[in-house]
Amino acid sequence: MNTRIINYIVNEVAFKANPLPQGVTNFTIKPNIRMDIKKEARTLSLSITVAVKGTETEPTPFDLNVRLTGNFAILDPAASVDEIRIEASKTLYPYMRAYVATITANANIAPYSLPVIDFDNAVATATKTAPNITNPAKRGIDAITIRPIDEEV
Repeated sequence: MNTRIINYIVNEVAFKANPLPQGVTNFTIKPNIRMDIKKEARTLSLSITVAVKGTETEPTPFDLNVRLTGNFAILDPAASVDEIRIEASKTLYPYMRAYVATITANANIAPYSLPVIDFDNAVATATKTAPNITNPAKRGIDAITIRPIDEEV
């Protein structure tokens, strides 16, 4: 284990129920997931933003925007940046999944669960190619952005 979570906070939440057009019972929710990472000598800050927004052609039963930030202690400074990113993502993302499911359940609609993400492959892809992953369909989601560690959160 190279990291330890210190704390996390929900920075921002917005939820809006959408009336669905007459006769629409099937819909596809396409979350946009963005991760901003800032590393310092012995700490790491990871901010996850999830946005769901329906359109006229692809309606959703709700619009949602949630930002959650976790702060981590780096226990092994010799660990690679990729190892630290993966561990922090694996630790914090389940909190986001649980929070989104709770929000939707408390809105008296069927709870929505964010997709499971294979961070081992997602982070490796992000660091080897570009900060914007262009083929998220491989992971079963529509958009995930993992920004470089040297950009500001």
